[in-house]
Amino acid sequence: MRTTAWLGLGLLTLTPVSNEPAWAAGQQTEVKPGRTDPHIPSGIVPGVRRPAGMVPLKVVPGKQKRPVPFYARLRAEVDRSFLTRGEGKLYIGFHLDPLYAVHWNNRVKPLEFRLETAEGVRVTPGRGIGPRVKQPADKDPREFLLDIATAGQSQPLNLTVRYFACDDADTFCIPVTQSYTVHLEPAPRGNVDGESTESLRR
Repeated sequence: MRTTAWLGLGLLTLTPVSNEPAWAAGQQTEVKPGRTDPHIPSGIVPGVRRPAGMVPLKVVPGKQKRPVPFYARLRAEVDRSFLTRGEGKLYIGFHLDPLYAVHWNNRVKPLEFRLETAEGVRVTPGRGIGPRVKQPADKDPREFLLDIATAGQSQPLNLTVRYFACDDADTFCIPVTQSYTVHLEPAPRGNVDGESTESLRR
């Protein structure tokens, strides 16, 4: 049996937004390098306080029917208490990839992600929402610190994320839906995000 929980985050952009429903499967836009707008702020959303010594987890991006860059890269980490006792803290963070020069859109529905857990694995809270930011756009990561516990299980988590990707050059702002498998085991050394930028682009 699998349980589903939705968690909300915030995405941001200054670019015009279409009249399509927030998570409609809009036309995908070819990504071309654009200019970075120096006026889009960062450092305005408070970061999450994580326990010292957290360990990155192995993260594998899911296959896509329509290949779209992973504009927001997922980082998943657990504290050492979870690794030793099976109960502790899980960090989930979405960090904008600087390769694509994009920003969050604070004028539309915040980013959301859904966690599916196998029986014997519990992640709480089950629901959440990202911060409401006064500025229309920013580049700060969207971070969450959750409780996680297992009953001797090591089945991975399935994560689906929905957000708007808007580029700094004001040429596109599109809805994106992507998925990941988060393995409850340490990532290979030096592989903080689970995958390199190049592999996420495939």
